[in-house]
Amino acid sequence: MFNEFFAVTTTSVYRVFYDKGKHVASATKIASNGKSEVPVGHDLKGGYMIAICDQLIAYCPEGSGRTSPTSTFERKIEMVNTTFWGGRTSKIIALFETEAEACSCLSGNKNLEPCDPRWRAETKEVLTKIGDNHPGFEICHWGSMDLMAPAMARYQQATKSL
Repeated sequence: MFNEFFAVTTTSVYRVFYDKGKHVASATKIASNGKSEVPVGHDLKGGYMIAICDQLIAYCPEGSGRTSPTSTFERKIEMVNTTFWGGRTSKIIALFETEAEACSCLSGNKNLEPCDPRWRAETKEVLTKIGDNHPGFEICHWGSMDLMAPAMARYQQATKSL
């Protein structure tokens, strides 16, 4: 199971980790380009799962466990009431397997854009390794919340002119 990756946002690098023993996912800021008001060391609060959308969102899956203990709970972030959403990051630039790659991306490049095409392969590789059934991470595939949506929009725009 893939339990750690690094997310580069417009202002920061986050270590995203799933603790199998505690059944809790977390996202901790490990670096900043100086443009963020959130300090290094800050954890996203307000949830025990991390949704990978156009940004990272900590959240609690919504369910009816108290009223109907046999029912299932909703994991899809787009279906969870925003009341159960916690902290979130700025827009994601790319996802990486290593801290070194993520920090290099943030500090060594200009004109970063959401779902930057320069790191699309790395981002897709991380998403593939996480998969759609991870116990601590939920990949959003819904509309404009989908991390890959900006890349798909750029692709569609480019192919229109052909």
